[in-house]
Amino acid sequence: MGTYGLASTAAPIIAPTVAGVLIDAFGWKSIFYVVMVIMIISLAISSVVFENVLEIQKKKFDVLSFVESIFAFGGITFGIGNISDFGLISVQAGMPLLIGIVVCALFVLRQCGLEKPFLDVKTLRNKDYAVSVAASMVLYLVMMGSSVMMPLYVQSVMGYSAVVSGLVTLPGSAATAVISPLAGRMYDKIGIKKIFVAGSVALLISNIGMYFLTMETPLGAAAALNVVRNLAIGSLMMPLLTWGTSSVGVKKMADASSLLTSLRTISGSIGSAVFVGIMTVVSADSAASYGDRAMIHGMNVSFLGMTAGSVALLLIAVFGVKHGGRPYERMKRG
Repeated sequence: MGTYGLASTAAPIIAPTVAGVLIDAFGWKSIFYVVMVIMIISLAISSVVFENVLEIQKKKFDVLSFVESIFAFGGITFGIGNISDFGLISVQAGMPLLIGIVVCALFVLRQCGLEKPFLDVKTLRNKDYAVSVAASMVLYLVMMGSSVMMPLYVQSVMGYSAVVSGLVTLPGSAATAVISPLAGRMYDKIGIKKIFVAGSVALLISNIGMYFLTMETPLGAAAALNVVRNLAIGSLMMPLLTWGTSSVGVKKMADASSLLTSLRTISGSIGSAVFVGIMTVVSADSAASYGDRAMIHGMNVSFLGMTAGSVALLLIAVFGVKHGGRPYERMKRG
């Protein structure tokens, strides 16, 4: 496996637990100080170690497209995040959301007119690629929402420490590290269709299970459901990216990868804001009737929303993928 393989596998496993220890010992700001040091060290090492392994293409950086992307995607994310606190019809939420949508439309129009676009949105004309983008966005929407909700459940709802929160998510992180390299091999053998359906079903089961959690449910049950969730996510993330980008051809692969990564990251940011917002609003509205159980009721409803997202992902898997989707089959068709 090698030193790099061991490091890349171990890092995501121990990170949540280490973060919990840092928060309890030194406060939440300590995480950013540690990350800043790690990034500086990584930058210094990468500048010496890494070399260009692919053909370099000379492209002019489109400043206007870059600025438009900030206002478009940032406005949409910021506006959606403020809906739970201020409501849709408000300056704080409605205005940035409106600006984001308008600028997003202008951004898309500009990209379609450029010879070398900042993000090649015309790649979405490829059906398989468009399906992979839609699926990746839904996956990240649910994934980031649940990633934020798990620590909130352990710490805010159940009242445990950040260290305990890290330990609860530790088995799930280990499951992701194990399944991720295996997912590529499974994709090579059986194609995207079966992996896609199986992963979507597993994600659906985990979110349904979280919907039924109560204050009396042992933390071990939540940890087990989180393992199922991480297995689903780990088995879907890279195969969806590989399947989608392999459908557009080698020349467009870099543009396709950039667009897919950008859109799924934005979707993940929106998911975090949406599902935390659902929990906050439902908890506040049900405080009178649920009392001290209002927060877990809000969490249950939030995971019900993620269940709906998982159903959408399963429908995309069943009806959106018309063939097995093995990489060698795609090469022959291409």
